[in-house]
Amino acid sequence: MLSDIKNIYFSKMPKTLDKVLDFTLADEGEYENLELNKFDFNNTSLNILEFKDCCLKNCNLSQLKVSKLSLINVKFENCDLANSEIKELYAKNVDFEKCRMTGFIASESILAEISFINCQLKFSQFRFSKLKYITFHNCLLNEADFYSAQMSKINFLSCDLTKAEMSKTLHFGTEMQTSNIIGMSIGIESLRGITISQAQVMDLAWLLGVNII
Repeated sequence: MLSDIKNIYFSKMPKTLDKVLDFTLADEGEYENLELNKFDFNNTSLNILEFKDCCLKNCNLSQLKVSKLSLINVKFENCDLANSEIKELYAKNVDFEKCRMTGFIASESILAEISFINCQLKFSQFRFSKLKYITFHNCLLNEADFYSAQMSKINFLSCDLTKAEMSKTLHFGTEMQTSNIIGMSIGIESLRGITISQAQVMDLAWLLGVNII
C-alpha cells in the first residue's frame, strides 16, 4: 500500500478534452472525453448516468440523486457533492480532489482504484459497499458510515475518522496508523486486517472492557 502521497492519483485524463460551454445532464446520458467547468447540477434527479474519461471542475452536484451511476476514469476537482445520493455506484480509476462531500451516500456500491484528496466526507455513507485500492488523504471522515463494507487495500492517510462507523467491516490490508480514530465504532472481529500505530492501541482499549491506568 501507499506509505506517502506519491502516485496517489488513479485517473489518467486524455491529452485533449472537449470543453463545453453549454451543457445539461440528461437521463440515461453517456458522456465521454469532456471537461465540465462551473456547471450547476444542484438537486438533479436521474435514473441512469455515465461518465468516462471526463474531468469535472468547480461543479455543483449537491443533492444529486441518481439510481445508477457509472464513473470510469473521471476526475472531480473542487466540486460540491454534498448530500448527493447514489443508489448504485460503480466507479473505477476516479479521483476526488478538494471536494465537498458531506452527507454523500453511496451504499451498496463498487469502488476500485479511487482517491479522495483533501475532501470533506463527514456523515458520508458507504454501507455494504465493496471498496478496493482506495486512498483517503487528509480527509474529514467524522461519523462516516462504512457499516458491513468489504475493504481491500484501503489507506487512510492523515484523516479524521472520529466516531466513524466500522462495525462488521471486513479488512484485507487497511492502514489507519496516521489517522485519528478516537471514538471509532468497530468490533473486535473487524480489527483483523487493519494496521494501526502503537499509540492508537489506547484508542481501541475500550473493546477489551477493561480500565487501563
